[in-house]
Amino acid sequence: MQPESKKLLEIFNQQFKELTAIYHRAASQHDISDNEFWVWYALFALDGEQSQQSICEMWSLPKQTVNSVVSGMIKKGLVYLETIPGTRNKKVIRLTEAGQKFGEKVILNVYEAEQRAIGQISPQQLQLCTELLAKYISLLDEEI
Repeated sequence: MQPESKKLLEIFNQQFKELTAIYHRAASQHDISDNEFWVWYALFALDGEQSQQSICEMWSLPKQTVNSVVSGMIKKGLVYLETIPGTRNKKVIRLTEAGQKFGEKVILNVYEAEQRAIGQISPQQLQLCTELLAKYISLLDEEI
């Protein structure tokens, strides 16, 4: 590896850690785990109904992790599971009134901050960034 490429890889990885730290800080402000933060994020910031399986796939989280997070949220009275009609056992996560309030408090500020930040990047730059990141992820996955 060229010295310049090595330095860029180091910066790239540091930037990912910085991004992870920002989301960790947001989760910590509400005394929830990073994994619980991403479940809340999926329930509030993304369109459509979310099942535990869809959240696992979306955030590359183990099924047991999501199951544990959702079980904890159920015990706190923040969500409940509802069987999807016509399916054998597929359930969607539904918010209780308390869950709606808590989730808004946790996620909406983060989501709005993301929207303001993204709004300062041109669509072309954002498209290039996502394409290059997807390519890097695919290549790294193949290599590992």
